[in-house]
Amino acid sequence: MNLRRVIVLTTIGVFIILTILATLFFKGIPPWPVLFWFTVSHAFFCCVIARVKPYRGPYVEPMTDPSPKDWRG
Repeated sequence: MNLRRVIVLTTIGVFIILTILATLFFKGIPPWPVLFWFTVSHAFFCCVIARVKPYRGPYVEPMTDPSPKDWRG
């Protein structure tokens, strides 16, 4: 997962969707408080996504030909 790509594509997608919605509902650019709070919330989202690390979990390669000797316990 490329975090930079996720942030850039999400920002572009949100910008396009919000531009369409603003044009439909506000007939232009929305009022400045709407833009301000969107910017704050989107910046917070980008900071959270930038800090996320992929889950490496306890994954074990499956056995190709298991036998009872290989089992735990």
